[in-house]
Amino acid sequence: MKITKQYIKELIAEELTKTEVRELIDAAIDKKEKQLKKDLPKELKKELEKALKSKDVKEDVGEIAKKVIKKLYKDLSFHHPYIIDRIKI
Repeated sequence: MKITKQYIKELIAEELTKTEVRELIDAAIDKKEKQLKKDLPKELKKELEKALKSKDVKEDVGEIAKKVIKKLYKDLSFHHPYIIDRIKI
C-alpha cells in the first residue's frame, strides 16, 4: 500500500470528523444530564405529593409504621428491658 499525500489528508479529515462528532455527542449528553438532574427532584416531588394524597397510600404507610413500632417494642422489651425502664413518665 502506497501512502500518498491525499490519503493522509483524508485520514486526518476523517479523524477530525470523528473527534468533532464525539465532542458534539458528549456535549449533548452532558447538557441532557444536567437538565435531568435539575428537573428530576421537582418531578419526583410532584409525583410523591400526588401519591401521598391518596387515602390508600396513607393507610399503607400507617400499617407499615404500626408493624415497625410493634416489632421495635417487642425487641426492646425482650432483649433490652433496661431501655424501657429508663423512660421517664
